[in-house]
Amino acid sequence: MTRDAAPGPGDGPGQISWAEDTTGPLLRFSGAIDREAVRRFRLLVPPASWPPRADLAAVSTIDAAGLELLVHLARKPRRSGGELELLALPTGLRPVLERAGLSRLLPRQDGSPAPA
Repeated sequence: MTRDAAPGPGDGPGQISWAEDTTGPLLRFSGAIDREAVRRFRLLVPPASWPPRADLAAVSTIDAAGLELLVHLARKPRRSGGELELLALPTGLRPVLERAGLSRLLPRQDGSPAPA
């Protein structure tokens, strides 16, 4: 599943990395989020340390493995009454997540998180 756009800094091999900003920990996704990117991430970042926020700004494409990872990421904060917060969702990824049945994860059009 791809986003139609000119090549940019997020294109290329996918990476998912643990990061931190002024609000706290988050996962940064970039490039093509495919089975190999998800595999590398799962080997390096144990589920116990997965933060409840993910920055998708630099994602160029996402396949079924990437979508499945988002589902797993969303389950962890739900167990304690929270929600996964997706940050900087590229416009082209919104319909991909909707078609995959993940619309509950999508931020509102104004950028605020979706309600629980």
